[in-house]
Amino acid sequence: MARGDQLDESIFGYVWRHTKRQQLWLFFVLALSLPLYYLTLDLPKRIVNGPIQGEWAAGETQPLFRWTPTLPDFLGGGTLQLFGGIEVDRFGMLVALSLTFLFFVVVNGLFKFYLSNYKGQLGERLLRRLRYDLVDRVLRFPTGRFKQVRGPEIASMVKDETEPVGGFGGSAFADPALLLSQAATALLFIFLQNVWLGGVAGAVVLVQLIIIPRMRRRLVVLARARQLTARLLSGRIGEIVDSIPSIRVNDTSSWERAEIGGRLGRILQIRTDFFRWKFLVNFINNLLAQTTPFIFYLAGGYFVIVGQLDIGQLVAVIAAYKDLPAPLKELIAWDQFRVDVQSKYAQITEQFTMPDLIDPERQKVSQETPPHIEGDIAIVGLRIADESGNDLLEPTSLRLAPGEAVAAVGPVSGGGEYLADALVRLVEPASGRISIDGRSLDSLPDAFVGRRFGYSTSGLYFAQMSVRDALVYGLRHAPVNGHDGTGRPDPERLSEAWRSGDASSLCPEEWIDYAAAGIEGPQQLSGRLAEVLEIVELRVDIARLGLRNRLPADLPEEVGPRVLAARARFRERLAEGGDEDYFETFDPERYSDYASLIENLVFGIPLPEALMGNSLAERPQMREVLKQTGLDVMLFDMGRQIAETLIEIFGDLSPDNPLMESVDLMSPDEVDDYRTALRRTSGEGPHSGKYRRAFQELAFGYIEPKHRLGLLDDRIRSAVLAARARFGEKLEPDLAQAVSVHSPTALNPAASFQDNVLFGRVVDRYAEAAARINEVLVATLYDTGLAEVVFEIGLDFDIGSGAKRLSAGQQQKLALARALLKRPDLLVLNRPLSALDGDSQQATIGRVLASREALGVPRQTVFWVLSHAEHAHFFDRTLEFRDGRMTMIDAHVPHPVDEPA
Repeated sequence: MARGDQLDESIFGYVWRHTKRQQLWLFFVLALSLPLYYLTLDLPKRIVNGPIQGEWAAGETQPLFRWTPTLPDFLGGGTLQLFGGIEVDRFGMLVALSLTFLFFVVVNGLFKFYLSNYKGQLGERLLRRLRYDLVDRVLRFPTGRFKQVRGPEIASMVKDETEPVGGFGGSAFADPALLLSQAATALLFIFLQNVWLGGVAGAVVLVQLIIIPRMRRRLVVLARARQLTARLLSGRIGEIVDSIPSIRVNDTSSWERAEIGGRLGRILQIRTDFFRWKFLVNFINNLLAQTTPFIFYLAGGYFVIVGQLDIGQLVAVIAAYKDLPAPLKELIAWDQFRVDVQSKYAQITEQFTMPDLIDPERQKVSQETPPHIEGDIAIVGLRIADESGNDLLEPTSLRLAPGEAVAAVGPVSGGGEYLADALVRLVEPASGRISIDGRSLDSLPDAFVGRRFGYSTSGLYFAQMSVRDALVYGLRHAPVNGHDGTGRPDPERLSEAWRSGDASSLCPEEWIDYAAAGIEGPQQLSGRLAEVLEIVELRVDIARLGLRNRLPADLPEEVGPRVLAARARFRERLAEGGDEDYFETFDPERYSDYASLIENLVFGIPLPEALMGNSLAERPQMREVLKQTGLDVMLFDMGRQIAETLIEIFGDLSPDNPLMESVDLMSPDEVDDYRTALRRTSGEGPHSGKYRRAFQELAFGYIEPKHRLGLLDDRIRSAVLAARARFGEKLEPDLAQAVSVHSPTALNPAASFQDNVLFGRVVDRYAEAAARINEVLVATLYDTGLAEVVFEIGLDFDIGSGAKRLSAGQQQKLALARALLKRPDLLVLNRPLSALDGDSQQATIGRVLASREALGVPRQTVFWVLSHAEHAHFFDRTLEFRDGRMTMIDAHVPHPVDEPA
């Protein structure tokens, strides 16, 4: 990114190197604007001395815009009239000069507008370039560096601490040139009117330029301390988020609050000192600026009285000085900004400059297919040590043949996992070497290692993305031309990217290497994804995600009618199999016993996102309908009885008692609230609307077959159906946006794919009902061709940051499937399935090894660090590691190795 792959030491060097042409253009435009700026200073004097105070005879005219330059002596002296001007009277002269002054003011303003806009765009492009360059350097950090830095701190530096550079990039050279030229022009004009007044103005300017920057040095120190403490606070908060389990099981939340409070106190002290000093500097600067006009009025008035200065000149001087403090103040502010930005930039360079940064040539984008590994992988004298020099793996020599499956067994940290990481360059060897086809692993580009090697481990991190994107992430090596003829970026975006220095990010938008997955294009991708997910036993889980989550907003139009057809086919299959008793279909005219009371009331699904801070019971139409049907009293009484029963049974249990998990109507945090509400509503008479609505909301979730409190009778059912009919007539907008209504002839976008097909509830009083209905549902999906649609929806499921929406076992299976998808020549697996039980691990190992032929990589070499030594019989060779050394090489392990699963 910089010469010699080092960041420029000075922010000026970085700005000039990347924006030299634009800075020169700014200088050119600035030079054009200066004559016009001088004329805006000179014209007020001409207006005052000419048509306002000049001596004009009645009916006299004078030439306007006469151009008669004086010739130098070597040309004979005298004057040369180039334009005789236009004869105008006194009032005409006033109007013409005033309009000319207005014209130059507008033109000067347009110059300022253009310069400001150009500088802003230039600064934003430079900011984009710097951020891109810093992220580029993060991607080239040596692996060990990530053990010394915290992610939130790096993110804060890239996002926040580079922000001032955006404002400084366009003003680094143009602002001082503009401000100095404006100040110099104003000073020159004052000197030309009166040398003494010019001397006074010059002296004040000199004091401001010398004293104020020195006083602001203290501000720089405080700003640097503020920046550092804020960055550390960001990192500390990130640690708190990552350490929540430890904080809660150790009861250290109070200590964390106290520690954060101490940090915030230090930040407050620094910021208070900063603002106190800042406003002191501003006070002194403003005092100097405001004292000078006093001198002008006093001394200038004296010169006018004694005849050494006319009133027009004094007015012009005062007007010129009025324009002088602004550029001086901005120049001083610019200098402060410069020091602050240089301070931030110095800290950035300190964090992002290191001698062992990965060579950018190693990560160079390559669209060429790298050669396959043909020979043995030779490991010679490989030694791995920690930062203190202690051996993690003693010198080890080994050869891995093409197509060989090798297992590594032994206790955790025995040494096998370090060898696995070294094979994929995740750790740097202290000595020894690894060779691939006679070439040192260290010399191979990432384009080779990333495409010919596959890796998975138990703690692999996933960014927030869909299941599909998580799987194909291992295929995004280089941009390729779109298989559908698309992929060309928008010309405007590409042009902007070139100017910002990151055009490679906007190359053709298709980045998936289909050939690496053994397929020809996107049409075959889902099939290959299903294949690798089947190998790791994750395909069914992905299909369930598609079934049990909301319909996607971008569901193809042709799928809707097919879902409705599947709904009808599901009814047919129920009838064919005699399974109607296992299922209760939604009917607009009947109360569904297996749906909640609120679902029956609105015949739909309440939308959680629309109920934030405003429950359904508080909606005006809901209150009105409940009152008209008598449900307001019925549900209030039902809610009180539910609360009394639950509190009587569970009220004395601690919130973390396992029995509380069976209470879904009331959370542990709400027990005391409902206890208070019961006490406040124990008497007769009207009760607070707050408590009435709280009990009504409690009744909304009641399901008689599930909760079995005997509170739902035919009287309430009839009232609910009457209320449903009123809602069916018209839903007010306030309520309509909070619920999604069921319809026998339409999809419900708030319901899951499964619920849209079922359109009803399982009658769970039969033990076999759920399993039987699931069989009928699966058969229906295959009958109607929707099984693949469900799988596709599951692939689009958002796994969340860190894949936290998946279980630990699902995360590990997903990581293994990703490694299998790109069909590497060398597959390195470092305890990849530790979250699974032994039998599941054994079955998966067998399928993975057996799949090499089906995936088209029969010569794939596998190095698998096992969690259970008894699974080694699947492999051609077994290596045992203990205490950092390889102690045994054999085809089978002669005895079990004691180790955690």
